[in-house]
Amino acid sequence: MTSELALSAAAAGVAVRWWRRRQRRRSWERQLSALEGEAAAIPEHLSPALARLATHTRTVRLQLETPLRRFDEPLVSDTPWGRRRRCNEYDLALCDARLALWEWLSSFRALSAADLEVLNALGLSLRPFRGLLFRTGIFDRTIDPWEQGLYPAAPDPDRVFAELCRTMRELHRFERALLGQRADPYRA
Repeated sequence: MTSELALSAAAAGVAVRWWRRRQRRRSWERQLSALEGEAAAIPEHLSPALARLATHTRTVRLQLETPLRRFDEPLVSDTPWGRRRRCNEYDLALCDARLALWEWLSSFRALSAADLEVLNALGLSLRPFRGLLFRTGIFDRTIDPWEQGLYPAAPDPDRVFAELCRTMRELHRFERALLGQRADPYRA
């Protein structure tokens, strides 16, 4: 009797875990779909540097989405090597996203004073993006990246998802503000 009870409890536990995992994935897909949008046309009055920045902003936003789509919680039946492979795929996407965000932030150094003035007039700031790069637990998976343990520590998926989605919304707002900027009628 007790073995049957234990077996049914184990089966129920596996079913609940599978259901929660499926619900989380569906919720994430809905939120990511809400962040998608058509690429807006780049206004002709933007300087070439700001036009490149607008295009680069959209690219970075899409690259931040990649790790969220690649993250898959380890299964109970995963072997250590299967789990390592899953984590490596996620890590690669996360490193690419971090590099893209870093390059995007670095591209602001090449902007002219007039372009920076336009961004300031639009109320656009780099503060939320710089904060994400250096916040612990977002772009790192383990304390020791060279750890050769059989079961590498998994990231906190809810925290990573929330932070990357917040940053994607900020990038989308940045892109819309930049592309929605009206031409100054007093400048030639």
